[in-house]
Amino acid sequence: MMVFRMDAVVLGVFVATCLTDVRAVLQLPDTTGIDGHLTANHSVDHFFSLWLVFNNDDVKISDKPFTIFAPKNSQSNRAENLLRQPELVKRLLLDHVVLGTKLDLTNTIEDKISLPTLGGRLVTLRLEKLGSIKANNASVLEKNIEVPNGILIVVDSYLFPDEDPITMRDTGGQPTSSPPASNAKQANIKPLSAVLDTKEAGKNQSNTSFVENVMEVLSFLKSRVRVFQHFVSRSNVSRLLNEGEEYTVFVPTDHAFQRWHPIDWGFYPFSVPEFTESVIVNHFVKGRLKQDTIKDGQVVQTLGGKDIHFRRTPGLTVNGAAVVKGDTPVEKGNIMFIGEVLFVSESVVSKLHQQHRDKETPPLLAFPWFGAQFLSHAFLALERDKRFTHITRFLNLADLAPHVSGAGYTFFVPTDTAFEEVGLDKMPDNYLSNGEGLQILLNHFVKGRLYDKDLKDRAELTTLGNQTLFVNRTKDNVYINEAQIVESEVFVYNLGTMFYIDKVLYNTIKVPIMPIGGNINVKSTSNPEVPSKVTETSVILGEFTSESDIESVTGELSEENDAEVLLGDGGKGGVELTTMGPAQNVSSPK
Repeated sequence: MMVFRMDAVVLGVFVATCLTDVRAVLQLPDTTGIDGHLTANHSVDHFFSLWLVFNNDDVKISDKPFTIFAPKNSQSNRAENLLRQPELVKRLLLDHVVLGTKLDLTNTIEDKISLPTLGGRLVTLRLEKLGSIKANNASVLEKNIEVPNGILIVVDSYLFPDEDPITMRDTGGQPTSSPPASNAKQANIKPLSAVLDTKEAGKNQSNTSFVENVMEVLSFLKSRVRVFQHFVSRSNVSRLLNEGEEYTVFVPTDHAFQRWHPIDWGFYPFSVPEFTESVIVNHFVKGRLKQDTIKDGQVVQTLGGKDIHFRRTPGLTVNGAAVVKGDTPVEKGNIMFIGEVLFVSESVVSKLHQQHRDKETPPLLAFPWFGAQFLSHAFLALERDKRFTHITRFLNLADLAPHVSGAGYTFFVPTDTAFEEVGLDKMPDNYLSNGEGLQILLNHFVKGRLYDKDLKDRAELTTLGNQTLFVNRTKDNVYINEAQIVESEVFVYNLGTMFYIDKVLYNTIKVPIMPIGGNINVKSTSNPEVPSKVTETSVILGEFTSESDIESVTGELSEENDAEVLLGDGGKGGVELTTMGPAQNVSSPK
């Protein structure tokens, strides 16, 4: 006979625990003290690798003693097969845990006893002939493996392989071992026996790669390893794996990646695809490594050709990154979780930042144009450069934001010299703010972010003003129509690109020679000793035609506040001059 020491109080705790809906806060035993080396030695490590399904759940770790019936590893009952149905795995694990006591199977005085598990089912222990013990239909292989605050009992198979997952129903406060069929159907979870079927398991795995197995496991962890999972899904690492070989992958947590993410704006190194690909590849190594067999000082090489150094004191680390305790074996390899991203450091990120300014994220600007972040950041950058006083004052009053909204643009920016060449430097700030003038500004913008490599010889670009720009690339220079690019690839964060040019594109308007509403008489004083162009001029200010015209002049014309003049070629033997008021202050946008 067997003796199972259990008080009435303990039994009451069991029943109360079993009646707790698994969708509420779960009570789980504290398994953190169960050593991976121990579970591997007793061939139950596959079972304990399943506990990762609780990682994202709202659970409470109990300090009560426990007993766990741990099924031994088998070729058909693979952990990765079970992980295809995480809800089934959760129920399965709960059905193998007795919380509240350390079960003693070493003394035998009774033939049979039934105990409720955390999942609400009854596990029945029976004494067989020759002293063997059955737990339901599973044979007990090892009766008493001591672990911190608990006992492991090794069995040769799962305790409830042929029953649908339980859904609690009103049973008068008693646990049940057979749920209603309707509830099982509603749960939409296959019976465990269907998942553990050897033929089906072999069929599912025949063409499954190590990366696919890893991705399947990571998908159950959701937010904890979502970043690594995302990067692996977009990488080419699977092409580096050889059929029939085993591998180990070191998976950084989301928190590890978060360390390199700017708080609100800045440079995120994993926005550079080629760098990210290199980092991901260097988290895979050939061979199935196990934490307990790794030696202190051992060095292995990654698939990307970098060295990984292991240290065992005070705990196992990989290149200084702490390894989360416990292996997660999968078909064709093993998974280890780590707290840092390997081969990423401050110096590496700083150097990468200098090479990829175009990947830097910007601060959100509320002004000048909230809905046009590229235009706003471009404007502020140009405003700080003395070479672009004219383009910034024209942009300031032009209603461009509706046309250049959001991000993802290329801006060909004329220098001040370019505006002076066509006489626009003396025009009012609102001169290009509408109509044909606005079209001139729009013809300097192209939808889509372009790099220097995109400006190929004979390429044609369509502007936001619906004109065509022709690229002419020579050995030493690049031209956009007749304008030469004088500075290439000026990145406006990750919003777009600017190219500085020496001419105004599609300048289709003629600069007026006279201010509106004014008469200016210009006399040329001939001087035979100098060329016939401007030698000496006298400006006679005419009378304005109305009082309103007088009021429109900014400032009074006096010796201390002279009108600005634009010199230009006039008719035969004469020069025409245009008077202007003082330039508007454009140090800040409208």
